[in-house]
Amino acid sequence: MNKKMVMIPILLGTLTLAGCGGSYSSDSSSGGGNSYGSNNNNYGKTMDDDTAKKDTKSSSDTMTLSQKDVFATVKSKLTTDVIVMLPKNIPLSSKKDYLSAKTTSSSDNYQVVFYETKQPISVNSADLKDTEKATPLVTVSGKKYATEQEAADATGHMDNVNTGVNGVDLGSGITGYSDAGAGSTFLSWAEGRWSLSVRNTTSGDQQDSIDLAKKVVAKLETETLPAPHQVGGVKLEAVPNRADGNSISWQDGATAYMVTQFADPLDGISVATSFTD
Repeated sequence: MNKKMVMIPILLGTLTLAGCGGSYSSDSSSGGGNSYGSNNNNYGKTMDDDTAKKDTKSSSDTMTLSQKDVFATVKSKLTTDVIVMLPKNIPLSSKKDYLSAKTTSSSDNYQVVFYETKQPISVNSADLKDTEKATPLVTVSGKKYATEQEAADATGHMDNVNTGVNGVDLGSGITGYSDAGAGSTFLSWAEGRWSLSVRNTTSGDQQDSIDLAKKVVAKLETETLPAPHQVGGVKLEAVPNRADGNSISWQDGATAYMVTQFADPLDGISVATSFTD
């Protein structure tokens, strides 16, 4: 009887331990509405950069990385001669989600694809290829060109956009001008050394272009795009969920930096302006 009384707690203890173990194209595709920024509007609230969140489902019981830590990890993974510039915030659709990234680099360029994940996934993990686990949000890149002119051309900057007919008041004393061609319409304007343009289809509601342009202008009253040396270009799609057509890029000498492949234009603006935070 005494032996049985001794062995029972030992077995229970063993069981307890085991249980702990974002180019312009004339094609378009619709989807969703045009309330830009409404689906991903938790700017700066997704994860506290000063407080790491604990992963209660992780078998290793490790601490998950804040966005600040993710950016630091990303930078450590890049091997390039290009001066690396990264954003300081990526808007996520839910404050319960996590940020991760996949990096590639060479001597003259680097690229970072940022992902939103439901569970913590480490930078460059193979799990990022699983679309059920990770959703690509935005791509950030930098490339050094042979000349400053090549870098300027890569930004897509447009000269003389503040001229033309059919001027549209976009607010803040800024006027946009419309143009059309190849099945597309364009509403363009300039702010400092930046040219900005919203593309739509000729069959689309042109008020959507005006509404988006006004929202961008208003947003840039309180947020600042990086200072280009010499030029920068913004190209946005009025048609929802056209990540391929959205881009924000700027020149720094012979290097061009780009924010691309973002589905929501206002989220892309938030990423680009966070470079200057």
